[in-house]
Amino acid sequence: MRASRSTIGRESTTFGFSILVTVVFGLLQKVEGSPSMGAIFVYTVGAVLSFTLLEGVLSRAFTAPMPQHRTQTLALGTSMNLVSVLAGMGAALLVGSALSGLWAWGLAPFIGSIAYLVAESLETMIGECILRARGDTTADEVTP
Repeated sequence: MRASRSTIGRESTTFGFSILVTVVFGLLQKVEGSPSMGAIFVYTVGAVLSFTLLEGVLSRAFTAPMPQHRTQTLALGTSMNLVSVLAGMGAALLVGSALSGLWAWGLAPFIGSIAYLVAESLETMIGECILRARGDTTADEVTP
């Protein structure tokens, strides 16, 4: 039980992101048709750059540690993953429908991933609020 709680709590964001990038690929394939080898590479770069960019900004150019919420706050926040995955899908579909070719293959996963990460952050914030409303005075504590 302890191992399951640790694994699921630690992997929720990764799980949601994996679902998102898989679904966005399918959406783009439906809108754009089968991708070329180059489009697949551009897609990969677009998906990865979203995390790289946000990590760079939020860690102050990789000079400051990234804080972590307590596990119960993370568990409550990431339990709303459906919302963040749908937000990312919607953003990616809008981009993929508005653009074509390599632009669509590169920017749809990038914008979709940014939307996913922003929504996931809002979900964590909502989790903090719910826990505070329940009387948890440590809901917003993070590691330094």
